[in-house]
Amino acid sequence: MSQPKATRTVTVTNKEGVHARAATLIAESVRRFDAKVVLGKGCERVEGTEVLQILSLGAAQGEQLLLEATGQDAEHALEVLLQLFADHFSENEQQT
Repeated sequence: MSQPKATRTVTVTNKEGVHARAATLIAESVRRFDAKVVLGKGCERVEGTEVLQILSLGAAQGEQLLLEATGQDAEHALEVLLQLFADHFSENEQQT
């Protein structure tokens, strides 16, 4: 039986991009779900549970990331990640 799969694209809106705190929040969120999540930028693909790998993408403000999830909680995992990005990782910064 094939695993549920979901894919979304998100734009990084934080001034600092996906920095250490944001990468940690992503990894912690992904670990809560029964899903394998991969983040991609260009040709690079990294595990959504690995903070250093997420940081290695160097995702800056305005860049797009591909979010791919496979597993029972695939859709829900991506919805939570999209909300993290939409909420600017709970950072208090004015968006210009």
